[in-house]
Amino acid sequence: MTNLRLLAGFAAVAAVSLVGWSCETNRQALAPTLGVPRFHFNEFQCQPLKMTGGGRIDYPPGTADKNDPATHEYETFGAHVITSGQFDEASGHCLADKGSLEWVDHRPEMRLNGSPLNLHATSITFADLAVDAPHCTDGAVHWGGTLRVQNTGQEDLQFEVWDCDAGEPGVGQDGFAIRVIQEIDGIGDYAVMCDPSPAEPTCTLTGGNRQFHPTH
Repeated sequence: MTNLRLLAGFAAVAAVSLVGWSCETNRQALAPTLGVPRFHFNEFQCQPLKMTGGGRIDYPPGTADKNDPATHEYETFGAHVITSGQFDEASGHCLADKGSLEWVDHRPEMRLNGSPLNLHATSITFADLAVDAPHCTDGAVHWGGTLRVQNTGQEDLQFEVWDCDAGEPGVGQDGFAIRVIQEIDGIGDYAVMCDPSPAEPTCTLTGGNRQFHPTH
């Protein structure tokens, strides 16, 4: 038997309310992250999974259409996460076993020290399976950890991503979004999130593919 719990906040320090019982996979309804639309990525459960792949987003606006190449208005990334599905009472999340993120924002206004903004994960700490994103037919995951700004050396910034595999092909269907919790020196608040989109807050891939793998 596993507890069905209502949990609060990103990296919350404790579970706050026991609302029922279930003999199924451990399910949690995490409070929405600040600024995230309430239509998708609000209900989660823990189970073993893996999400892999990379891609390109043309944000803004983050739709399935590519921007004019001369504008350099796009982002590229490679990312993967693996979890064995262990729920952590202290954080209110499913613990990640390992993962990585490399993110480059090519927009001219996001350049730091003469180069495109370059973010590398230094730890991946959680990975929650989203069960309320119907567009993501193969799987959807909310995950995150800490990262380093390669341009400046600023590090230990918390981040979260929303990751959507909507089947094949990935281009024009899969989605990805990122938010850095603390301000980036020289930029301030940073997020690439889309609303409306088929799976808010993810932006639609214009290149690449996300691949969800249930591992249980």
